[in-house]
Amino acid sequence: MKYVITGSIGNISKPLAEKLINAKHSVSVISSSSSKKQAIEEMGADAIIGSVENLDFVIKSFAGADAVYLIIPPTFAVNNWMQYQKNIADNYVKAVEINDIKNVVVLSSIGADLGIGAGPVDGLAYLEKKLTEIKGLNVMNLRPGYFYTNLFQQIGMIKHAGIMGSAQPAEHKMVLAHYKDIADVAFEELNQLKFVG
Repeated sequence: MKYVITGSIGNISKPLAEKLINAKHSVSVISSSSSKKQAIEEMGADAIIGSVENLDFVIKSFAGADAVYLIIPPTFAVNNWMQYQKNIADNYVKAVEINDIKNVVVLSSIGADLGIGAGPVDGLAYLEKKLTEIKGLNVMNLRPGYFYTNLFQQIGMIKHAGIMGSAQPAEHKMVLAHYKDIADVAFEELNQLKFVG
């Protein structure tokens, strides 16, 4: 099987690509950074360098794939996060349609089921909805909770101020996830391709 993985060699995309390669699949990894090309190829994957913000690039990159793994890359370089997400979602949807891809696994998020009102997650809900409109497409939306490794960003605050900063009440319970577990689930879904509809 031929797989296209978005998300470069990030925390989920890299172990996912490695698992698919070890399972003897053909894997291409999309990265916006040419500096990642060698590392991608050393894993045994084809490196496709370019931006998922470019529709023609995405269409070409998805050509011939049996399945794709979609992630909307995070960035702090945009002023309108929702519009950025919608643009990439629209590119993915168009490329899936044009290439007649039948299987998609999406890294979404807890809260995307709301459709609207979950802040930055609304763009993921938009991607999920657009994919459901493609006739004959099989989609698995992975909706993990907050990545507990994001808490590492507070190490400086803990060291220097002795506190952790949060917009949540102290007694609020959070669902935490580890990216390796998400990669494991994404691999199982892509390797088996048993999900339908």
